[in-house]
Amino acid sequence: MEIKLDKTTKILLGLIAIGLFLNASNVWLERAYASGIQRVAICDENTYGYAKCAKVGNGKLYIEN
Repeated sequence: MEIKLDKTTKILLGLIAIGLFLNASNVWLERAYASGIQRVAICDENTYGYAKCAKVGNGKLYIEN
């Protein structure tokens, strides 16, 4: 049984193979490492310039109205 592939299919499969090889070998990509803790504040500023922020407690996010 012989499989016939046209030139476009061969080029496409070759590019996919090269991409997979480069991705697996990490030639251009460097690993990213986290350093420290990132903190984010979710706040709503009212008209008086004071901010009401969401709070975290017991593993839950609390939002005051």
